[in-house]
Amino acid sequence: MKILCRLFVLLCVSCILFKSEITSPSKKPIISNKNQMVDNFIKTNIPTKEIKVRLTAYWAKGSDTDSDTAKRRSSTGATLKPNKSVAVDPRIIPYFSRLYIPNLGFRFAHDTGTDVIRKKASHGKYPIVDIFFMTEKEAMRFVNNNPKIVKVAIY
Repeated sequence: MKILCRLFVLLCVSCILFKSEITSPSKKPIISNKNQMVDNFIKTNIPTKEIKVRLTAYWAKGSDTDSDTAKRRSSTGATLKPNKSVAVDPRIIPYFSRLYIPNLGFRFAHDTGTDVIRKKASHGKYPIVDIFFMTEKEAMRFVNNNPKIVKVAIY
């Protein structure tokens, strides 16, 4: 069941990132082609680097949210978008890089924060990738059901 949920999340993310829908002649979506698009991108593009990171989450609506995040404003000026934006240390992962995160798919480095730069969640051991969610509930669901340390590919 967990694998099906993760595949569904990957599918949803790829649909959002590619902003297109591939349809058959009968106008029904062909889901497998979208998965093929993601797979082909991964196979044909070589990541600039792969690193182990500590995944954390932040959110726009809920407790412990700063005013900029609540307004969905990032440090780069980009609007924070769920299923798309992450916060990184720009000295390690350049802004606007495309990251492939296992169980999530592609995300873009749009933001940063002091705890991300200080590597607070990993006690200085791993770089932090802080994933943006709209609500605290969604963020906590992700944090509680996914590994904390993963290897991400940076494109």
